[in-house]
Amino acid sequence: QISGCLAGLPDDPQSTLYAEIFRLPARHSMTVTNNQVVLSRYWEIEPSQRPQRSDAADEFLHLFARSVENRMRGTPSVGAMLSGGLDSSSIACMAGLQAAATQKPKLKTFSLVFERGSSMDERPFIDAVLEQYGLDGTLIAVGDYAPFAEFDRILEEQEGTFLAPGLSLTRSVYRTASAKGVTVLLDGHGGDEVVSQGHGYLHELAHRGRWLELWRELHSAANTYGDGMLPLYFKFLAAYGPAWRIARMRAKARRLLGKLRRRPSHAPRVAWAGLVNPGLARRTDLAERFHRAAFMPANVSTSEALTHRWLLSTGLVPHAFEVLDKAAANFGIEPRYPFWDKPLVEFCLALPGEEKLRNGFGRHVLRRAMEGVLPPAVQWRRDKIDFTASLVKGMIVNHRDLLDRLLVSDNDLIAPYVNLPEVNAVYARMLQRPEQATLPDVQHIWRSASLSLWLRQVQQHGSPA
Repeated sequence: QISGCLAGLPDDPQSTLYAEIFRLPARHSMTVTNNQVVLSRYWEIEPSQRPQRSDAADEFLHLFARSVENRMRGTPSVGAMLSGGLDSSSIACMAGLQAAATQKPKLKTFSLVFERGSSMDERPFIDAVLEQYGLDGTLIAVGDYAPFAEFDRILEEQEGTFLAPGLSLTRSVYRTASAKGVTVLLDGHGGDEVVSQGHGYLHELAHRGRWLELWRELHSAANTYGDGMLPLYFKFLAAYGPAWRIARMRAKARRLLGKLRRRPSHAPRVAWAGLVNPGLARRTDLAERFHRAAFMPANVSTSEALTHRWLLSTGLVPHAFEVLDKAAANFGIEPRYPFWDKPLVEFCLALPGEEKLRNGFGRHVLRRAMEGVLPPAVQWRRDKIDFTASLVKGMIVNHRDLLDRLLVSDNDLIAPYVNLPEVNAVYARMLQRPEQATLPDVQHIWRSASLSLWLRQVQQHGSPA
């Protein structure tokens, strides 16, 4: 379990960090009698088979509105997270409309806000939603972010390590909402996964030889994918196109654009390879587990429908729900997730790829459904906030002494689990050039430090790990 956590791989649905303590797998119920314990699966993720409206956006809007309405029932103390992104904004706008239609008080929303003008400043999008619907918005200034603040309390709350380095920020939202009298908080978590960015559709187009359509989608999506148009297109050609077609396209490209230089391809190195102690990785068969659970099978990657279903079935989905629910319960908050409504999930799984990715816009059916509901600036935005820089700054500025102790001067506890030379090299590099730190760098440092803090807590309290 520890090796899986370091690798970001919650691949065992029943094991925990503690001996002889197991969890109930997601989508299962348990019946205990005098003679036996029986686990039964009560939901299998399947595409919807029921009749739909002629326009997918109309059907999505109907299901989404009903999901939001259902999750506002049972209490007058409902609030909503509002990050300024597509998912949370869609929920806040829909909930605000429904509150106004039933003459309920203005919907309370809660937003984390960063320094104005910074790369993480979402206030223009948040303000657009608040102004359009007159919502009762609370802005929570992030300021001097300290990711390891209250970490002993968080570890007790989570009952072990977890894969959410930004959890302290989420907890600040729960804390503020609770102080405002909110007991149910609508959360846009899962919108990317449920509605789908449609990345598998690109592979589907290439696999079916629909190269012109692929070209058009890549032309629109090139900026989103962070790669040049032609190199990205040739990657698909190399993976799916017949050899003669590759040669012909290369010749044509050379004639039109001159010599095209392509970077040599290398087998990708998994991010955890430098983090996990090699001995631990061998003993726990981590490479095989990672290949089995984290690498999409070839027959799945060529179909958007199968890709979508595979992503919704990974162990990261229930892990995220467990982490969020435990954190929210600490503040008397019940998070509810409108995107995870069963009919809505099954409907999205049944959608063709072009409803998920079109003209470079992922979650396209959601964007169309929100026409006239969302401010256009939010409805058609492409970018998403990246917390990497904030995490790096927070760790270095606020936790330098702690990290020096956990990773360098007093690292005996984590030595059996992490690759200390590699972790220390990453840490030294991060201290020297924090602006160049990558997400894997952050994962190396954060997971190593959080494991050390948990092991110290276990050692201090004698927990049965």
